[in-house]
Amino acid sequence: MQLTLFTTYLLCMGINRCPSIITFSENYTSSWIIFEGKVENEIKMSRLTFLLFKTTILSRSIQSIIYRPVVLMHGIAASASDMNELADWLRTSFSGIYVVSIEIGNGFDDSFLWSLDKQVEYFCTKIRNDINLQQGFNMLGFSQGSLIVRGAVERCSLPVYNLITLNGLHQGIFGIPYLLKLPIYIRELITKYAYEKQIQNRISIANYWRDPTQLNKYITDCHFLPNINNEHEIRNETYRINMLKLNAFVMTYSDIDEVVTPKESGWFMGYISQSLNIETWNNSRQFLEDLIGMRTLWEQGKLYTFISHTRHQDTPHLPNREFFMKNILSFFNNTLL
Repeated sequence: MQLTLFTTYLLCMGINRCPSIITFSENYTSSWIIFEGKVENEIKMSRLTFLLFKTTILSRSIQSIIYRPVVLMHGIAASASDMNELADWLRTSFSGIYVVSIEIGNGFDDSFLWSLDKQVEYFCTKIRNDINLQQGFNMLGFSQGSLIVRGAVERCSLPVYNLITLNGLHQGIFGIPYLLKLPIYIRELITKYAYEKQIQNRISIANYWRDPTQLNKYITDCHFLPNINNEHEIRNETYRINMLKLNAFVMTYSDIDEVVTPKESGWFMGYISQSLNIETWNNSRQFLEDLIGMRTLWEQGKLYTFISHTRHQDTPHLPNREFFMKNILSFFNNTLL
């Protein structure tokens, strides 16, 4: 009777020595083993062969793991390269992962001189044209990028698995600190004429400028944020349906954010009407009326909230790395089927 090395090993697997009835012929070839009696060195060779075989299979299995791709979206007055450091954290953590950072137009200028309607449309087109993203991906947006990625989920029905927003602007902004990144003439236009049609069509910040003294005007005349937040009388149920398709929705804000006002906007918390007091997210209209599915996501255990302790501009950089690796990294640890 003749057996291959692999078969013989299976017969002896799990014990230190094979039964004494099994031995090898002194003249066996590397491919065949003959049963005759006692096993010594030959069984060691068999185990070594199987170990090499098993290691090869395991190596090939590891190589076949395909991590779900990642799309990154930068903030205002920035470009795709601003996300390079964060992208490196992902590539170092997940071997072979595909990470792409989308740039809006020429980056810096177009990030505030294009309306957010135009930016979301451009963003979705870039994603649809990337063959590496057709089977699904995770998506992260920073600052203004948080609105672009969420708008893309709601409007473009993209195959997004986990949506992560860092220091987001989900409930808008109202205050000078955020404007300091921009030219003086832009600041003046926003503070005086934010809800004028020409400004809404030309300057991104106007699209999420939420003045608590003019909330009615904000809802009727602000072109972007009230729309993707489903705050209009006639709601878009598709927005809610698309948000509920997410496996996870992750939101963060920084307790020392000196740029976004209110900083809690990252959790959908904004100023109360005619006040600078901040609403609580679970008592807001957004949560209570489940306008885009926030309450449902929370009830399903799909809504995750974190508070960082980093300056706004440091969010995608080294000072925020420890927070990111501890709290956010795991949301990228998933693979394509």
